[in-house]
Amino acid sequence: MTLVKFPSKSSAMAKHHYRDYLLKELERRQKKNPSYSLRAYARDLEVPCSRLSEILNGKVGLSESRAMNLAVKLNLAPSEKDFFIDLALSEHARSAVLREMALKRVQAREEAFEKIGEDQFAVISDWYHTAIAELMHLDQFTATPENISQRLGLTLDTTEKALERLENVGLVTKSNEGTWMPSSNKYSSSYGASSEAARTFFQQMQTKASEAMTPQSGKRWDMGCTLVPTNRDKTKEIAKKIRNFRLEIMQELQDSDNKDSLFALSTSFFEVTFHHD
Repeated sequence: MTLVKFPSKSSAMAKHHYRDYLLKELERRQKKNPSYSLRAYARDLEVPCSRLSEILNGKVGLSESRAMNLAVKLNLAPSEKDFFIDLALSEHARSAVLREMALKRVQAREEAFEKIGEDQFAVISDWYHTAIAELMHLDQFTATPENISQRLGLTLDTTEKALERLENVGLVTKSNEGTWMPSSNKYSSSYGASSEAARTFFQQMQTKASEAMTPQSGKRWDMGCTLVPTNRDKTKEIAKKIRNFRLEIMQELQDSDNKDSLFALSTSFFEVTFHHD
């Protein structure tokens, strides 16, 4: 077994490190298969074992192309891929200007969000956990279990258990008066197709979208779907534009006054045809 010693980081550097992703994925695979070795990990990442050991021990860095390849092999979600690459660039880019630009992007993200672990997200992956946390940001809303249950159509028991889980992961706190409020922490949770928790969440949100379209729901909705023939390589660029658009719209909504309702903004961009490579 190869010993991996995590190098120390100075306070001037980013809080996160690209090695975090590599080590976490190695630990995940070893939990699933105790005989899974560093050599097997290197084989799956298509990196020489000696080089992977040096990377994990901080003896060598990552080039941009290597970071991009590893981000794909790690099956990171699109936003996590960008973050992973920026973490590598902020330390190892050949140009000081590029290093500085990457570090600024990393620090901007770190100031806005703390990454909630996938194990934690799995506990709160049912749609109503996120809805409960966001409901507390409504103006003139007293977040008691009874009020939350009524606004979201949940049973009281479901709401109380969800609040307990949210409190355990640090997303909400309970006041002395017995009402609930969002914590000052901000979290992101973005995982790739391999995450069962992420699939659960999005499948449930698709169900909620279908429910909103029924005539008896009485809810406001606006949805559209267009099938477009295109070049498959073009879709990476489009997916990034969709993410930026979604962030822009969500920011505009969050900045609105007199918040009295909770809406969901959901975008889908997926391949319909089959490929036989």
